[in-house]
Amino acid sequence: MGNAQKASGMQVNPFTSRNRRRPNERGRVVLIVPLAFLGVLLAVHGREQSVYWAFLFAFCLGTAFVGLHAVFCLADFTGDENLLPLCGFICVMGLVILSGGSLSLAVQQLKWILLGIFLVPWIALPRFWVRLEDYRYLVATLGLVLLFLTVFFGIQRGGARLWLSCGFLQFQPGEIVRPALGIFLAALFSENRLLLAHPTCKWGCFRIPEPRYLLPLLLMWLLFLFVLVAQKDLGAALVYYLLFAGLGFAATGQVSYLIYPAILGALGGGLAWFAFPHVRLRFAIWIDPWQNLFGGGYQIVQALFALANGGWMGRGLGQGYSHALPAAYTDLPLAVLGEELGFLGLLAVLTGYFLLFTRGLYIAYRCSHEFWRLLGIAVVIGWGLSAFLVNGGILRLVPLTGLVTPFFSYGGSAMVTNFVCLGLLLNLSRKELWR
Repeated sequence: MGNAQKASGMQVNPFTSRNRRRPNERGRVVLIVPLAFLGVLLAVHGREQSVYWAFLFAFCLGTAFVGLHAVFCLADFTGDENLLPLCGFICVMGLVILSGGSLSLAVQQLKWILLGIFLVPWIALPRFWVRLEDYRYLVATLGLVLLFLTVFFGIQRGGARLWLSCGFLQFQPGEIVRPALGIFLAALFSENRLLLAHPTCKWGCFRIPEPRYLLPLLLMWLLFLFVLVAQKDLGAALVYYLLFAGLGFAATGQVSYLIYPAILGALGGGLAWFAFPHVRLRFAIWIDPWQNLFGGGYQIVQALFALANGGWMGRGLGQGYSHALPAAYTDLPLAVLGEELGFLGLLAVLTGYFLLFTRGLYIAYRCSHEFWRLLGIAVVIGWGLSAFLVNGGILRLVPLTGLVTPFFSYGGSAMVTNFVCLGLLLNLSRKELWR
């Protein structure tokens, strides 16, 4: 058939016949069903109606992910076939760990996952999102408004003011601000890439871009200090700031976009150290949590004990004690995973993250559209920084930041936002946008 079409001069679409089936995606997505069933069954073993709960979670997740795969097939979607199974694997593992500690939280998390999956095709399939860069100032303004509203009207929990309440709905604006900031920075760097890559002014012995193009750097520095001081949210401040530095380097290839932000960030962090007690306390806990064992250092010390208790193979699903940790399923779910499934379980999930990030970067760099390329890098940087800062905080490589682990931690705002980011990454993975 293919030879006859070539001989007759007909144009053959190399993607249509293959992508209508999407065999790689289908084969991996189907594995989510037995993984969810067996995982939840073992996690809730010994409780009433354990088979019912395992069937419920497996049925809902399987229907959602397989249904999304079917939508992609019917729409003849040419996007990547690896992103959805990888995100599904991480979601299932997080839900299994959560169900072992609290079925009520697991059911709530399942609802957020289903909502996120429902939103993915509305983001991944349309082609008019290419004009998203034209609305960069509107998106950035809305993000700043959400930050200011959180500072003045937000709900304080755990020493940080991160939540906004809107009637019966409570959400974390910081999770929404991150992709909004990525859109703004991707549009800014894609429009001024050449001007920013070739400095034309001299400042002492340094060559710098035109001052008006350095204004975003100074604004990002001020935003870093504002979030660090007003919201007491070290994690969000680091992600916002490092996102700017990473995108600047990716867009221009100039190492100065890593050096200058590092110098300004160290300066801002030093000023915050001397001016604000909560910053000093956070670093003191990081350096020596044993000095404040029953106070601020309790969480990280217990996380280290949980990892040691898990060993290589873990104590078994639902058999750990780390679920008694403060904010275990929001801040430290990987410590729970390490205790229940051991080093091998952690290795499996971290390998899933590694494959997700590398695939995302590959897709972004293959994209021919400059704005979409940088936006894809922004999505991956946001995911990667969150995962690194959470794991680094557990292992005391960096201060504990209170960030959520993408697709794994409990939290509706983060889960829905991460699925929206997945939809954006799937959209730019369409073959017609590749170089």
